[in-house]
Amino acid sequence: MSFLKNLFDRSKVDGKTLAQSGDIRDYARIDLLGRFEKPRKLHEDREQRQWERVLSRSYVEEIDLLTRQGWLAFSGAVYRLTEAGQPILSLYRARQEAEKRQAIGAVRKALTQKESSEALSIRRAYEERQPLGKADWTGPEPQLSHSALTRRILFLDHWLVEGLSKETLDWLKLYAAVQHLWGARWRLAEEEVPASVQQELAREGMNGVEAAYWRAYGLGLYVDNQETWQRCKGGDHVRRIEIGGPNDEHTCMPCKIHRDQQYLVDRVPELPHRNCKSIRGCRCEYIPVLDSYTDLA
Repeated sequence: MSFLKNLFDRSKVDGKTLAQSGDIRDYARIDLLGRFEKPRKLHEDREQRQWERVLSRSYVEEIDLLTRQGWLAFSGAVYRLTEAGQPILSLYRARQEAEKRQAIGAVRKALTQKESSEALSIRRAYEERQPLGKADWTGPEPQLSHSALTRRILFLDHWLVEGLSKETLDWLKLYAAVQHLWGARWRLAEEEVPASVQQELAREGMNGVEAAYWRAYGLGLYVDNQETWQRCKGGDHVRRIEIGGPNDEHTCMPCKIHRDQQYLVDRVPELPHRNCKSIRGCRCEYIPVLDSYTDLA
C-alpha cells in the first residue's frame, strides 16, 4: 500500500508531512487549504475541476477531509481556515517563499550570463511545481518569444538610458530583465539597490529606490511596446493602434493628449513620448484595435 494511501486511511493526517512533501498531490492539499484563509464559499465547478487534476480525490471529498482534520470549519455558508490549520499553512507558506527566492535568484544568475532561454526554462519549471500550474505573483503564461524579448532589454541602446554610468546601466537592465522575464513588477528593498545606483537615479521628489523601479518599468514597457508595434505592422488583421495607459496624478499633459486616441499603425506616435513630463516616466502603451476597419476621421 502506497504512502499516500496510508495517509488517506489514517484518522489523522500529518499536516507537516503534507506541507513539506515533494509530491505535488500532497502539498496541493495544503495549497487548497490556504485558499480559505479568508472565509469563502467553495470554488465554482470549473475551478473545482482544475483542482481535481492535481488532487488525489475529488474536490468535495478533499474539503470534507480537511474539515474532519479540524483545519477547515464551515459556518454561515462559508468555509474558513481554523487555528489548528494555521501552523500547517504557515509552514507551507515559508516553503513557498524559500522556493520563490531560489527561483528568482536562479533566473537572475541566468540573465547575468545573458542566458534568457535558460531563465525562461527556470520560470516554467518553477510554475509547473505550483498546484494549479501558476504562481499567484507571476505574470501571464509567457509566449514562446518571451525570452527573446527579455533579452532585448539586456542589449538595449535607446535614449531612455542615455547619460547613465555603465555600472548603473548594467544593474538597471538586469533589474528590468528579471522582472520582465517573470512578467511581474515589484519594488526592491533599499538594501537591494546599490548606494551608487540610488545616488545616480534619485531626482527631486523621488528617492533612488523608487526611481530605480520606474526606470526599470520603462525599459520593460519599451520592449513590449516595440514588439506590439512590430506585430501589428507585420500583420494584415490590424490597421489601427490605440494608445492606452494610466490617467492619474502622475500622468502628464502630453501623455493625456494621446491617451485613448487611435492611429493608423504607420502613423502612431512613437513610445515613450519624448516630451513626457511625468516623474515616473511615460507609461503609455500600444493596444491593437482588432474589430474596426473604418478609416480614421
